Amino acid sequence: MSLKSKQYVIVGSKIFQEKKLSEITDSLEEPEESVFYADELNPEEFFTVIFTMPLFSSEKLVVIKNAEKYKDICWLMEKSRKSESIIVFLFESINKKELKEAEENFTLIQETKKNKTSIINEITAMFNEKGFRLSKQIAEEIYILCNNDLSIVKNELEKVEIYFNYTKPEKETDILNIISSSRNESIFQFIDQFCNKNYKGAMSSLYRLIDAGENLDILYSMLFKRIQKIYLYKINPSLINEHTFVINKIKSNKKLWSNNELAKVIALFNEIDYKSKTGYKDETRGLINLLNLIAPNSKRFSRYP
Repeated sequence: MSLKSKQYVIVGSKIFQEKKLSEITDSLEEPEESVFYADELNPEEFFTVIFTMPLFSSEKLVVIKNAEKYKDICWLMEKSRKSESIIVFLFESINKKELKEAEENFTLIQETKKNKTSIINEITAMFNEKGFRLSKQIAEEIYILCNNDLSIVKNELEKVEIYFNYTKPEKETDILNIISSSRNESIFQFIDQFCNKNYKGAMSSLYRLIDAGENLDILYSMLFKRIQKIYLYKINPSLINEHTFVINKIKSNKKLWSNNELAKVIALFNEIDYKSKTGYKDETRGLINLLNLIAPNSKRFSRYP
């Protein structure tokens, strides 16, 4: 295998990057994997990783996310060429100089530009695969709600799956309503405030959501996912594959939480979930109990009644 065939540049949307990276990973036999984010990459640490032999595998996979954010990515790419590691640079956008370097010295995988019709067809296929039938009109509305970003559409589909885990939507507009609700700015504001340990702001946002009649099942599921991702990111960043703006929030959040604190929050989530499944369902009370964990001067976490 030539060095060029072992080193890749993937250019495209996050969902395209995820798909192609998964294909490369699946073609390897349990590689030792390292992930770097270009906007916080330490060159010395990076070169140490790519030029040392793997310890527990015959192959080493090194992934550089947000490659377009590194000040001199061409220099980094050039220096990486002699490595025996399998290296993958992920770009959302690429300039002419970077593209030339990629074409000449790397295996280049570039997403072809899609027209609107193909994107809408892709969305309907994504939902159909999970058992949700969508018309093209509703698929287009979902795309607009998700800021014309397929990776956000994919995340929203996961939330729809959670909501309709035990029941099926009566009509396709039920799916649209769920996504419209979860895209509500107040929901994201509450999650950000909780994860930033802003007790007063989060409590205020929660009461506004309750007064507005928002679906707290969605809020509860989304908050749990964020906490879980912060916990996993602290263990190993390669366990998380998210949109750039979400990753940036997780990076910021992780500085505020110890592993022990996150474990306690997850334990309380599990307790509330168990109570819910055994006949005591009260998301409002459960969310308030979770908020008590970040209350000023809180020395113990409130148990679910």
